[in-house]
Amino acid sequence: MPPLERLLARDEHVHLATREHEVVLVGPFLRACIVLTACSYASVRVAATGAPLPLRLLAVGILGVLALRALVRLTRAVGRWQRRVLVVTDRRALLLHGAISRRVAALPLDAIHDIEVIRARPRWILHYGGLVVSTGGRRDLLFGLRRLPDPDLLLGLLLGLADELHEPSASPRWRLTPGGVPVTAG
Repeated sequence: MPPLERLLARDEHVHLATREHEVVLVGPFLRACIVLTACSYASVRVAATGAPLPLRLLAVGILGVLALRALVRLTRAVGRWQRRVLVVTDRRALLLHGAISRRVAALPLDAIHDIEVIRARPRWILHYGGLVVSTGGRRDLLFGLRRLPDPDLLLGLLLGLADELHEPSASPRWRLTPGGVPVTAG
């Protein structure tokens, strides 16, 4: 990751730098474990058969290539997860991603009109979810990230930073409903 300081203004401060929740990696790890187990089992079974040696070596070689491919796919998934970072500063939210060609997406906090947390039961139990933000008449997940760790804390941070951007004498932009759901004031 390039030094984050090059992307920030002089008086801009980082409040949070996070990645998606680790649950993103469960699928790739499970797939790799299943493929490796199946390839290992099949290799042992093929080696124990009475087939000619060149055929057994060919079959074991193909299974080895399949196992290697599963490990490469797992490594790539972990690398993608490692390189995607959400950074929240006192002025904007940034998504840094990519390895060779580093890409940065930015969303000014004062452009956010509405914000809400979405998560289903498994997400609630494991403390991850997404933030739906409304900006410029569009409503979508914050940078398409649907598995952010502790989205309630991120919501609170974004709301607090958005309030700080506006003059203290102005009326607050946000208020909480009795259920604790933030809505725009006005």
